[in-house]
Amino acid sequence: MNSVQRLGGQWRPVLMGLLMSAACVTTACADDAVALTTVVQLPEGVEVRGKEVAAYTWDDRQGKNLLVLAEQISEREDDGTQSAFVYAAQYLIDGDRPKRMWMLYDDVQHCEFDAALRFDMAATKVTDLAGDGTTQATVGYTRTCTSDVSPNEFKLIMHVGKAQKYRLRGVDRVGAAWWDEEAGALRGMPLPRDCSVAGQQALVSQYKEQGTELPLPGCYSDEKDFAKAPEAYLTFMRQHWFALMQKQDAEWGQAQTPSQEPTEDEESAP
Repeated sequence: MNSVQRLGGQWRPVLMGLLMSAACVTTACADDAVALTTVVQLPEGVEVRGKEVAAYTWDDRQGKNLLVLAEQISEREDDGTQSAFVYAAQYLIDGDRPKRMWMLYDDVQHCEFDAALRFDMAATKVTDLAGDGTTQATVGYTRTCTSDVSPNEFKLIMHVGKAQKYRLRGVDRVGAAWWDEEAGALRGMPLPRDCSVAGQQALVSQYKEQGTELPLPGCYSDEKDFAKAPEAYLTFMRQHWFALMQKQDAEWGQAQTPSQEPTEDEESAP
């Protein structure tokens, strides 16, 4: 039984009952099955801004929930600038009348370089951290306006119900390493394991050539949003952030590493 089901041409059962667990109750995986559903497949009354990229539904103590994600990157204007935005919303499906619980909208306007806002699909998770049937919906995305390959702004945002929102904001791992031809290895500051100011500064002291601007690639700036939040929320968000950055770091490093051409002996081997 899948706990999260991508919406197709019609509504399909998602949960036969509430799953009570202190771990993740429902998880949207980053694979082809969650991308590019069309707006006409959503219930009437659900607003979508931009191009829909994913939609999810799940049950909790409030009833049936719907999460929809959309993105848009514009063509360049006559002045050469470009704009982009991301949109997300959670709805409570109550009969034939969807009720929007929250909406997320972020944009880059009139960027003179390359504008981009994109959801990190691996960041999309729905959890029941207290095991009481109250779920938390988390999304993450990159935001940039740049002319080179460099780390992007990254935001990881958790919504709980209609009014509660908790965020970690920082920098992703794009452009954080490069291939050194002479050394035959990747160079660059490694992924931080501690995003406290002291932890980041300790890492900077070992890699002074990388500069001292904080947050470092792969780190968030602070945890102020969680000052009054349940401890489980911050624990989850820390773990989730670092897991996402580890994934990005591995993918970026692999993309920078030259592919090894087989030697003549390897080509002739049976």
